[in-house]
Amino acid sequence: MVENPDAKLALVIDDSAVNCKIMTTLLREEGYRVLSGNNGAVGVALYIEHLPDLVLMDIHMPVMDGYEAAKRIKSLSPNSLAPLIFITSLDTDEAFVEAIEAGGDGILTRPFSPEVFKAKIKSIQRISNLYTQVKTLQQEQQQDAELAEQIMSGVIEARNFALDRIGIKKQAAALFSGDIQLTALCPGGNVNVLLGDFTGHGLRSSIGAIPLSETFRVMTKKGFSLMEIIEQINRQLYELLPVDLFCCVCCVSISGHDRSAYVFNAGLPDTYVFNQEGKIKHKIESHHIPLGVMPNLLPQAQLQVYSVAEDDRVVLISDGILEARNDQGEMYGIQRFESAARQGFCHGDIPGKVFAAVNDFCQGRPQEDDISLIDIPCNGWQQALSGDDNAHNLAVSEMPDLHQDSEPSWHWQLSLTGQRLALVNPVPMAMGQIQEIEGNGEHWNNMYTILTELYVNALDHGVLRLNSELKNSAAGFAHYFMVRESRLKNLATGRIDISLSYHPLSSGGKMIITIVDDGQGFDLAAFYDHRLKNKHAGKDKVMLCGRGIELVHQLCEKLEYLERGNKVQATYVWAE
Repeated sequence: MVENPDAKLALVIDDSAVNCKIMTTLLREEGYRVLSGNNGAVGVALYIEHLPDLVLMDIHMPVMDGYEAAKRIKSLSPNSLAPLIFITSLDTDEAFVEAIEAGGDGILTRPFSPEVFKAKIKSIQRISNLYTQVKTLQQEQQQDAELAEQIMSGVIEARNFALDRIGIKKQAAALFSGDIQLTALCPGGNVNVLLGDFTGHGLRSSIGAIPLSETFRVMTKKGFSLMEIIEQINRQLYELLPVDLFCCVCCVSISGHDRSAYVFNAGLPDTYVFNQEGKIKHKIESHHIPLGVMPNLLPQAQLQVYSVAEDDRVVLISDGILEARNDQGEMYGIQRFESAARQGFCHGDIPGKVFAAVNDFCQGRPQEDDISLIDIPCNGWQQALSGDDNAHNLAVSEMPDLHQDSEPSWHWQLSLTGQRLALVNPVPMAMGQIQEIEGNGEHWNNMYTILTELYVNALDHGVLRLNSELKNSAAGFAHYFMVRESRLKNLATGRIDISLSYHPLSSGGKMIITIVDDGQGFDLAAFYDHRLKNKHAGKDKVMLCGRGIELVHQLCEKLEYLERGNKVQATYVWAE
């Protein structure tokens, strides 16, 4: 009989030549190619050389018995079934148990008829075929999962802002990580950072990552406040995720302008602020339940504000770091983390030192949860004017129609009163209208800064009657913010009118922004006189209030306070 070279290969190991010949004949009748050996040692060598699809093994043989040979063969094929049937004359419970413990997948007792032998072979081969199909499916699923993970990483991580300055390190417990790390630049120059930890880990825990990242980036780019972004993410996750899936989140906005860190911690471990000496300056604990649990944030939900110096660093961590265990079941814990973080600060690599310390502590124990750390420097986020300022001013000054009066090509206006001033942020609405009509452009970042500063001044000082002197120190910003939030929640009266008029120019454009509030007004001359006196007294370096007005003045072609000072008109010009 000519053997089919593509047929399955069987290995028969028996010290009886007669038994080998009988089983060889029966196997060939079933379409197998057959190899044979007369002891366990030969059988193991043949298995290593040929990797057969089926092994038939006698138990009692010279040199090496069937039990030992089976154990070695099974150890050589941990990722395949390698079906092995023991052929024996022993018809006892003990022989059956020992055969299974040695790695046998079945046992056939002599004497047996050809029909019983062939039925056993078909049965074990059917199981082997199913195992192969399952392994193939698993490999395909693994390849699909790896592709999906690469796509998700590209969508989520590749678009992060300032990856060269913000230290992000993660270590997933499975192929898909339930942790998400996001960074984005605000139009006004602040940097927003989010660390999220979805329930569990793996593919199921990451289903909310893409919509969360898109919401975070789009709303940050459009200039929405951090609280507005958090509120929208919470609503989105509540509607999207099943009831047993939610996300612990810590959001941080670093403001170089305010020299402050705005923090919202919902379910993650404490967020840390380290000073320039590596000492803990602030530990910011969670003050809210995880996002996606309830349709709305808790009534008392608000940002926490902390003053930061230029050399400070803000560090966010997921609970996988603190809850990592060693072989003795001991958790890594807060004290070990803080010690490793301080060492990392001194060596200029907080993520690297912390992860190395965690891995050393775990001693190779399988990771139970995803671990993540984000290290954010507090310096260098001050807004820079777009483009070369001198070149821009020169280009603007050479516009022949700069000072000509003309009708605007379009006009937009909005009035907000009472509680709507607390509930609605008109700046993203205005910027959205501008970009929808005129398209995108870098000069709109300056426009956003102007509009934000003027509107916030009208709301804070005009309607809410907040004293800007509260912001005369970095620590004062936190108190100022708390007073502002309190007054906004109780706001029942007040009015602000906003209008935009767009005038196209020969090589650029001009936007006239007018904002009117019903407050007591603002004395610009007195403001600059006060700044000048402080500067002569050497206090100007520490004063933080009023810097927004100076920035707007630099950005605008013209800035006027009219009537009682509660009407401001700014002219912003850009050259293309």
